[in-house]
Amino acid sequence: MRILASVTDGGLETALAGAAERLEAELIVLPGGGAGEPLLEGLRNHPDLFVVQSPDGRLEALRGESSARGIGMVVACAGEAEAHAAVRAGADEWLLVGAGAEEVAARLWSAAQRTGRRELPQVTERMAEHLKYEELLYDRFTGFPTLPMMLEPGRDILERTGRLTILYIQFVRYSKLEEIYGWQKLDEVLQTTASAVRAFYDRQTGGGESVLMVSHTGDDDFIFFTDLRVTVDQAEQRINQLTTELEEEIRGRLETEHGEDVAGLFEIYVGSTTLFRNPKVRTERMIYRGIREAAHAARGVEGRERTRKVADLKETLRRGLVDIVYHPIVVTATREVYGFEALARGTHRGLRSPEVLFGVAEEANLIWELSRLCRRRALEGMDAHLKPDQLLFLNIDPHDFRDPTFRYLDVDELKDVEAGRVVLEITERTAITDYPKFQGYLAEFRARGFRFAVDDAGSGYAGLGSIANLAPDFIKLDISLISGIDTNYMKQNLVETMVSFANDHGIQVIAEGVEREEEYDAVKRLGVHLTQGFLFHKPGLLEKQAVAADLSAGAAG
Repeated sequence: MRILASVTDGGLETALAGAAERLEAELIVLPGGGAGEPLLEGLRNHPDLFVVQSPDGRLEALRGESSARGIGMVVACAGEAEAHAAVRAGADEWLLVGAGAEEVAARLWSAAQRTGRRELPQVTERMAEHLKYEELLYDRFTGFPTLPMMLEPGRDILERTGRLTILYIQFVRYSKLEEIYGWQKLDEVLQTTASAVRAFYDRQTGGGESVLMVSHTGDDDFIFFTDLRVTVDQAEQRINQLTTELEEEIRGRLETEHGEDVAGLFEIYVGSTTLFRNPKVRTERMIYRGIREAAHAARGVEGRERTRKVADLKETLRRGLVDIVYHPIVVTATREVYGFEALARGTHRGLRSPEVLFGVAEEANLIWELSRLCRRRALEGMDAHLKPDQLLFLNIDPHDFRDPTFRYLDVDELKDVEAGRVVLEITERTAITDYPKFQGYLAEFRARGFRFAVDDAGSGYAGLGSIANLAPDFIKLDISLISGIDTNYMKQNLVETMVSFANDHGIQVIAEGVEREEEYDAVKRLGVHLTQGFLFHKPGLLEKQAVAADLSAGAAG
C-alpha cells in the first residue's frame, strides 16, 4: 500500500511513519506540506491513500481529485469543527492531530477498507476512462503535462509578448542505459531526471522568466516554452547558460542517487528556435513547426558534440588518458578475492563511461587503437593491484581478434605476465558472424595458456549459442538475471540450471551485479561459484587497500 501525505505537523508526520511501518506501507510525504502542482503530481501517481492536513476550504476539490482516481482520503483535523467538515466533504476517514501511531494506523486501515468496498463496476469503469484521458495529458513517469495541455499557454505567451522561444531538451543514451540495467532502472533514472528538471524549472520561474514545461508522454525529451525577454543577440548566450545549469542540475542528481557509471551515460543537447507573432499564420501550426525546428537544432548540437568527442578520443589515444578500475571477483563461498576485472574509464568527463568511450571509438574507426591502450594499461597495473595467484579478466570484443597486434598479445603486451593468469572476457558489442574462424582464433590463444569467459550471458548476443560454440572456462551471468534474484523464483531456476550445466562441463559461473546481501545469499545458495558487484566494491573505491578493507568488513559481517 502507498500512502501520500500532505501534512505540516511534525508529530503527525512521525505518527504517520509509525503507522506506515505497522501496515507495511510506503509513505510519501510531500515537502513543505505540499500544495498546488506538487500535490496534483502526487495524486497522478495513484497512491492508495491520501492524508491531508489543514485543507483550507479545498476539501471538496481534493475529494473530487482523489475519488476520480479511486484514492482513499483521510483528513487530519485540529478539532471537532474540522472533523465535521471532513465528514460533509465525503472523506473516507478523519483523525485528530496528536493521535498516536497505533490509532493513525487503525484510521488508515479503515479508509483503505472503505475505498475497496466502494469499487463497484461502474466506478471502476469511470476510473479507467479517467485514467485513459489523464495519461494523454500527463506523463505518468514524470507527472509533467504533455504538449496538448501546454499549447494554450504557449499561444498566450506568443500573442501577448509577440514572441515565443522554444527549447527542445534531448537526452541521449538513455536507451543504452535501459539495455544495460533494464527498464526498471531507467524508470528510476527518469524519475530522478524529472525531479532535477522540476527543480530547474522552479528556479527559473522564481526568477520571473515565465518558463513553461511540457513533455511527450512516455518519452524522455522535454520542451520548454519561454519568453526569454532578452535581445536576439543575447538569446544564444542565455540559452547556453540555461543548458549548462540544467546539465549540472541533472548530472549532479544522477551521480548522487545512481553513481558515476549511470551519470556517465547521461548527455543532454538543447536546440532552440524563437517564433514571432504573424497574424497570417495559425498560431498552433507555428508552434508545432517551431518544435520540429528546435528538435532538429538539438540533433545538430549532438552532431557537433560527437565531433568534439572524437577529438577528445584522439587526444586520449595520443596521451594515454585512460584510467583502469579493478573490480574484484570473489569466491562465493568464502568472499576470498579470486581475481579482478579491468574496466577502462576515460579521463575526459564526456568519455568517462566505457559505453560512451567505446561507442565513440567505433564511430571514429579507432576501436583497435583504444582496445590496445586499455589492454596495455590493465596489464601495466597487474603488479600493483593483483597478488601472484589472482587472475586478470580483460574485456575483449570479437572485432579485436581481427587486429594483428592483438593476436600477438603475448609478445607485444604481456612481457613478464603469465598467460595463464589472463582471462579474455568475450564482450559481444557486436555479433560473431563466422564461428569456425573465431574458434580458430580461440584455439591459438588457448594453446598459449589463455582462458576465456563469456560476458553478459543471458543478454544481447551472449546467449546459449555463444556458450556452446565458444566452450568458455567462465560464464558471467548478466546483471539483469541477478538483480532482484532473491525474490524472483524464475531467475533462481534459470541460474540453478546454468550452474548445473556448468558443473557438468567444468565451467565456473560468475554472478555479475550483486549489490545487496539478499542477492548474495541467493546466488550462494544456488551454488554460483564466483560473484562480482558493488556489494564487494563500492563506486569510487579505486585503491586496492580500500577494496581489501571493504572485503574484510563484508567477511566479518
